[in-house]
Amino acid sequence: MTAEDLFVPRQTNTALYMQLHGGGHTVDDILRVQKAYRVACAMFNGRYRKSARPFICHAVGAASSAAHFDRNLDLVIAALFHAAYDSAQYPDGKSSRRSDAHRKWLEQKIGPTVENLVARVDAMKFDTGDPERLAAQGVPAGDEDILFVRLAHEIDDMADGGMAFAPKYGQSIESRVKACATLARRLDRERLAATIEGYGSLYETQAWASALQDAKLGGFRIAPNLRTYIKLRWENWRGGKVEVL
Repeated sequence: MTAEDLFVPRQTNTALYMQLHGGGHTVDDILRVQKAYRVACAMFNGRYRKSARPFICHAVGAASSAAHFDRNLDLVIAALFHAAYDSAQYPDGKSSRRSDAHRKWLEQKIGPTVENLVARVDAMKFDTGDPERLAAQGVPAGDEDILFVRLAHEIDDMADGGMAFAPKYGQSIESRVKACATLARRLDRERLAATIEGYGSLYETQAWASALQDAKLGGFRIAPNLRTYIKLRWENWRGGKVEVL
């Protein structure tokens, strides 16, 4: 698979709607995604990834990747909210952990079925070494849908060179790419596996990006007003990893 053949995840809401329409989804389907997107905008407002890409673009990209490889709209929306219990902001201003209050709030916004998927996505560890571990040990029966969301997310993580500019898994992702492709094939998703491998191969030519890496930040947020700034600073003082600007 050449670079020109690789699927490129959409990064904006309207581009995602166009993708869904082109894929045969109904207007009602797209309205459902639009409603979910507006919730996601509020939850990830002002948050940027370590590469300085707006987090909402990454959320859309993960949803776009899921939509490209599967028509199940629940999985698409779960991908959009994959970081809801890790990197989001809730109306109470507290951390994004899955408290009972946060669960109930999110259920009201996206429904209990998708909220449960989001919680299960959060519970499946996919950090450094985890894909390799899962490839070696196997994925628990019944978690195939969650693994798919994790792998679709991986496509957006790699597609814009983000892991070259901000290598959160170390300087080399060779073993991770191999493990993710193996896992995709165990799900009988050859196109997904080939796309992962295709993007992985591009990283061999991106050593120049190391000059743009920021070793300090794990991510950052821009507070829209003083009240939000104080809340975010307090969260940071309590051990948050995201810098507040």
